[in-house]
Amino acid sequence: MRASRRRTWTPGPRQAVERALFRNRLYRLSLRGRVPDELAALPGDPWTGDTTRGVRMLDGIWSFAGQTFVSRDGPPWYPEDAAPGWLEAMHGFAWLRDSREVGQAARELARAAVASWISRCAAWHGVTWRADVVARRLLSWLTNAAFLFNGADVAFRRRFLASLAEQARHLARIARGAPDGVPRFATLTGLAVVELALPSLASRLPATLRGVEAELKRQILADGGHVSRNPSALFAVMRDATMLRAALAAAGRDAPDGLNGAIEHTAPMLRFFRHGDGGLALFNGGTEDEPSAIGAALALARSVAKPASHAPASGYARLVGRATTLIVDAGGPAPGLFGAGAHAGIASFELSVGTDRVIVNCGGYEGPDESWSRAMRATAAHSTLTVDDTNACELLPDGMGRVPVAVGAERFEADGASGIEIRHDGYRARFKLDHVRRLTLAEDGLSVLGEERLNGPGGERWTLRFHLHPSVSVALVEDGTAALFRLPSGAGWRLVASDGILSLGESVYLGRRGEARRSWQIAVVGGLNGTETVVRWTLAALGARKGRALKDALAPEPRADGG
Repeated sequence: MRASRRRTWTPGPRQAVERALFRNRLYRLSLRGRVPDELAALPGDPWTGDTTRGVRMLDGIWSFAGQTFVSRDGPPWYPEDAAPGWLEAMHGFAWLRDSREVGQAARELARAAVASWISRCAAWHGVTWRADVVARRLLSWLTNAAFLFNGADVAFRRRFLASLAEQARHLARIARGAPDGVPRFATLTGLAVVELALPSLASRLPATLRGVEAELKRQILADGGHVSRNPSALFAVMRDATMLRAALAAAGRDAPDGLNGAIEHTAPMLRFFRHGDGGLALFNGGTEDEPSAIGAALALARSVAKPASHAPASGYARLVGRATTLIVDAGGPAPGLFGAGAHAGIASFELSVGTDRVIVNCGGYEGPDESWSRAMRATAAHSTLTVDDTNACELLPDGMGRVPVAVGAERFEADGASGIEIRHDGYRARFKLDHVRRLTLAEDGLSVLGEERLNGPGGERWTLRFHLHPSVSVALVEDGTAALFRLPSGAGWRLVASDGILSLGESVYLGRRGEARRSWQIAVVGGLNGTETVVRWTLAALGARKGRALKDALAPEPRADGG
């Protein structure tokens, strides 16, 4: 897909005022003060890094948020055409953990990069000096200080601590103005860890912890989900919360009740969104995230609570039949600012069998191309039904316009099977149609029965989409009336619909940040009858012998496109 418009950072009116203030020499002087001789005891970074990316950085290759820049002369702090997401990642320094995984050569690179940043990036910038980015940077520096200090000379340590203290003073002044949602929570947790590490700021800690508790109350729903309905956002908040609690414990301080309660509350909901491979389901801009990091956050949470089968406050349902997991979007868009970037994937579902993902949504795009962002947010990028290629919600660049007024979901049990029925009126304003989707998972996990009802007079055709994970091979069989899937495990599954014409087409999978992979989709298309249209479909496992026989019949596994 070619770029139609690339998002690069340009200052707005507020940034112009901040630039005038924060670049002022007197303001810079006001940040100076006593340089700490040492840091208070803190836990190390509990998250593992990416060795491959660490090695690539040694070669001058810096890849974040779907963009790559190559620099042989040190880190490229402000490359031309860098999108805000790339700048956030580069200046947030979470990549220090990638260097940490590589060894001594990477340690020297990381130390040189920190020294370079101190020398070249002290001037205010609207992205890289935004409150949440400063907090991420300081948290990365603090939790990797032992890695950076090992073998460092006195001059580096002194410059490091001086810059840390100046940035901390600035962060304390701007933290309350951090962008809402996950960035604001990241800002407050980062500031709290900084105040634990620097004795000169310790008196501010109680107020910051009260702010942390207030944000958790705002952002965490009654069932433990995140108000944005994005599983990755939930993971980000829980990861920061567990990190803060570990830092408080290392400092000999008790965590506040609101922090402990939120961690206990969110842990089972994070498990709710996990597939058999340990990664997260792809809803509302979320990505798989790293299973090892999710596992580490759950270990830090020290909660063994199991996930519920229905999360009505978050608007999701989870059906499990032995090794098969089906996760369904059964709610409407998130409210207000928390719905910025939300997807129109209402009634979509994902299916995994064991560690194999089978049916997926296309995922969330974080790069600079706005056409990719629009495409991934569209209803057609999700495994659900569309009418006349129209979105079930009106997508705006930073949120939603027209949204369903009535959305409902009800769990049911029948003969050992479990199911969910979702109803929404997302097509009523334009087509006078309501969509009812009913999904039933067999007790043994070997079949899924689907029923789609479209009630109303409008529209011309419906399209039912099943996006497949890139590791799944597929072919149309029986004169195009059925589709066969072969999973990496060798198991075979068969899809058949009661109406419509099946076709096999290309799709794309953005389950991992910065990576686009080619995949397949099955589309079933049929006409609307002007009253009530009912489509039934079945996805069922084949016997072991038939599954093995599929190997030569199916289309090859799609290749990665490297995007």
